[in-house]
Amino acid sequence: MKLLKGLLSAALAVMLTAAPISVNASAFSIRTDLSFTAECGSGSSNFDSVEAAAIYVRDCIRNRDNTIKFSLPIRYDFEEAFHSIILQAVDETYSGSEGDYIKYVLKSIECKGGYDGVNYYYTINMNYYTNAEQERYVDRRVSEILSSLDLDGKDDYAKISAIYEYIINNVEYDYSDDESNKARFTAYGALYNGKAVCQGFSQLFYRMAKELGLSCRIISGTADGGHAWNIVAVDGIYYYVDTTWDIFNSDISDCDYFMRGSLDFDEADRTTPHIASGKDPKNFLITDFTSAEFKAAYPVSDYAYDAEKKQIGYVLGDVNSDGVVDSADASEILNGYAMISIYNYSGMTAAQELAADVDRSESIDSSDASAVLDYYGYVSTGGKLSLEEYNKKVK
Repeated sequence: MKLLKGLLSAALAVMLTAAPISVNASAFSIRTDLSFTAECGSGSSNFDSVEAAAIYVRDCIRNRDNTIKFSLPIRYDFEEAFHSIILQAVDETYSGSEGDYIKYVLKSIECKGGYDGVNYYYTINMNYYTNAEQERYVDRRVSEILSSLDLDGKDDYAKISAIYEYIINNVEYDYSDDESNKARFTAYGALYNGKAVCQGFSQLFYRMAKELGLSCRIISGTADGGHAWNIVAVDGIYYYVDTTWDIFNSDISDCDYFMRGSLDFDEADRTTPHIASGKDPKNFLITDFTSAEFKAAYPVSDYAYDAEKKQIGYVLGDVNSDGVVDSADASEILNGYAMISIYNYSGMTAAQELAADVDRSESIDSSDASAVLDYYGYVSTGGKLSLEEYNKKVK
């Protein structure tokens, strides 16, 4: 623990400012400025752990409390505890009004505090894009809209399609430059005014998806300037969706950025690729979407979802996605098998693992490689069956 020698009290000031989400602005930028003063607050709630304090802060954020006060024992480092509390407060839960939803409703945070030799005292001043009354409106409208869509008994793809079509048909992009119009950055603005920027679009999609029990995240980064979009899961595999860039369409069949994979998300216009934000040591609230941990937790398909086959867009046996099933794919499978044997990790994406499990044994091993080589020999002599059809024939 770092003690602030020579001071009877200490303060931490952290400002997090989210820039307007427009064509040429950052989707979610944070400026961190640490300074220490001799100002000391008092904690209205006392906690023995960071975890307990984080739950309290999350509840306060959900209530849109502007000032949050609490204390922790001085065995915790003041600054590190603050970072951990905020990160845990905005961590993913099953609730559509928590997780990324509250993360992207925060406009700025200022934290000050001190200690009395026993406890650290925190006073956190929150600035939000919405207030409690506006969030009650969102609660009511989301419930009404989802009820009107009649999604009971529908599969996940049907649910995603329904909310996606609702958003692109009912929300317009807000091209105004009115910095005082905070609603344009929110789901509230998208619902109440029928207008929002991409932060509001992605926040509304996230809220509706989570309310339907779908796993979803908001992704921020760049795409012809600062931008925000979503990933959403079907059967544990995630796909990219960008309601903002599909607002000039009205039907799923016409959408260019709906349920896409990592390799074809920008197929419609590769001059303006979606690039997710990476780690920024100055901005502790920005998720590193490029990290191995995030990719493992949220495996994104290589290709778009196949609505007809109800499966991810992969071809059985074509592990390297080059359009053919051959010895190169067998080598990829053997490499994955070796990795699993040594590290218990294949080194493949989720889609590659599905393509590599040729015999559908739910494991990747030498038998899959042998099956690929056997099929390659069949195709090389003029065989026309797909690998799936060939497997049924030889069984």
